[in-house]
Amino acid sequence: MHPEYPCAHCITAATVGAILQAEIGTGPMPKLSTTSGTAPGKVRSWTQIGDFVQEVANARICDGVHYRNSTEVGITMGQQIGELAAAKYLRPNTL
Repeated sequence: MHPEYPCAHCITAATVGAILQAEIGTGPMPKLSTTSGTAPGKVRSWTQIGDFVQEVANARICDGVHYRNSTEVGITMGQQIGELAAAKYLRPNTL
């Protein structure tokens, strides 16, 4: 059995996104990309953090594992967790 609510993948993706956004700030956005260990040579890339987070949510819905509400709640939770982690643990760059 897989818990439908909230979407844990969305929580994780949004947490990573919020921390990356805190690190990047208003600077230029680097291209995000990931590869698959199960699909060698396949690379997914994004130029916006929000696009990455939304793709994770849409994939969970298309896969039939979650409903839209669960992904939206998961994204909100992840953003809050990421913002809290960034506020508590990231130090301003002093270079």
